[in-house]
Amino acid sequence: MMKRKLEELNLMDDFLFQEMVSKEGIGEEFCRILLSTILNRTIQKVRIIPQKTVAGIDTGNHGIRLDAYVQEISSDDISTDDIEVSTDVYDIEPNNTYEKESLPRRTRYYDALIDSQLLESGTDYGHMKNVIIIMILPYDPFDRKRMVYTVQNRCVEDSSVSYDDGLKKIYLYTKGTAGNPGKALRDMLKYIENSTDDNVTDENIAKIHGFVDKVKRDKEVGINYMKSWEREQMIHKEGLEEGLKRVNQLNLKLIEASRTEDMIRAARDREFQEKLFEEFGL
Repeated sequence: MMKRKLEELNLMDDFLFQEMVSKEGIGEEFCRILLSTILNRTIQKVRIIPQKTVAGIDTGNHGIRLDAYVQEISSDDISTDDIEVSTDVYDIEPNNTYEKESLPRRTRYYDALIDSQLLESGTDYGHMKNVIIIMILPYDPFDRKRMVYTVQNRCVEDSSVSYDDGLKKIYLYTKGTAGNPGKALRDMLKYIENSTDDNVTDENIAKIHGFVDKVKRDKEVGINYMKSWEREQMIHKEGLEEGLKRVNQLNLKLIEASRTEDMIRAARDREFQEKLFEEFGL
């Protein structure tokens, strides 16, 4: 796997997105502009927690890492102290990994764990904050060529029944065309996928591009990128070594069982190989 230079990364790349979100003086404004464009309304102020980790309910349950955990902040106009009140909670997730089949269940699990952190013991359910999960994808999750898929729970028997549980999932397909998406969103998603000078088309994208340039020139970011690459390479190497070890163990068992034909077939058929791994408990 060839290493890409830091300056070649786009905002769809997890490393650059995380550095943007976590950089002091940049992260909150970056997320504010991004949310304002996606939601097509002005967001005045946000508070962010980059890569917030949400543990499972118990030690045996799967936890999650949120790419950008964002709380929208509104000011109490009545209070002279200008008290900040957190209203909606957003989870923004650029995702380069193709996982079309499991994506809806993934977002379902994300919401469940986010909700478990938002409601304190003894608090009325009516005080639960709205949760909006935003997935930015380079592939079409539902094969309808739409740029925006907004999913909310509803009454199946009668869609006119009012049902608002405060949960919304927005799937953004960067290359979508159906549904006549607005130019600002189209241009923003195009820039996120390919973060170059050529794709700077308005003031908001220009501001974000300035942030991207600043982050990429930061020496500390360069060091972090080098370390992250080394970690990925180590994990990749360990995975290859472990995989080779499993294959060798399988081949020995097949030879002992005089099943050389199965050994040859397994080398060509990954699905068959996985069945053999399961058969021999490897």
